[in-house]
Amino acid sequence: PTPPAVCTEQGMLRGENMAHIFGAGGRFPAPTRLFARKMREGFYSSRDLYLLWPLAQRYHLMVNLSFAAEDVLELSRSLLEQRPQLCGETVVVSWDHCLIPAMAQALGCRERPCLTCWDDRDYDTLLWLRYEQLLPGGAWNMSLNVEQEGFGDFDGPSSYRECWDNIAETKAMGYPCTWTGKGPSGDDGSHQDDGVVE
Repeated sequence: PTPPAVCTEQGMLRGENMAHIFGAGGRFPAPTRLFARKMREGFYSSRDLYLLWPLAQRYHLMVNLSFAAEDVLELSRSLLEQRPQLCGETVVVSWDHCLIPAMAQALGCRERPCLTCWDDRDYDTLLWLRYEQLLPGGAWNMSLNVEQEGFGDFDGPSSYRECWDNIAETKAMGYPCTWTGKGPSGDDGSHQDDGVVE
């Protein structure tokens, strides 16, 4: 069964909005590949898939569901290895927010937004990583743009409750993330060591 909280009207509308911010008339290039987490046995839909489904329909793409949430580092390695073949293409990944910092760091991002724990209520932020290779066989340069989807009312840090001590979390993947908001129980963050979740 699919948990009812996954299938909200707000979430479906967010997916429709995503379909229009990529490609013609949008702010980002049209995607050529889409990735979402593999669904657990007995589940037939997910937030990741709902978010990407309208985009997939618009561009006649399949959503790759071959990587489970805990395979985030494997997906990152695969994308890095495929950079020469992906040159000029746009890949969109929708994933569990608890693992976005680990994925961004595994993809080579060391800038502050990639080192920050993802807020439980932030459905609006997009991390746009771009890779450029100046010489064939040379080093890759990565740049980061932090963008807003523009659908929703995220107004700043609120909590990190969903990710705290969650096995599918950045620290479980061997990457740190800094949380500057309230602690997991809504307190002042005293459950953390200097604001860094390790």
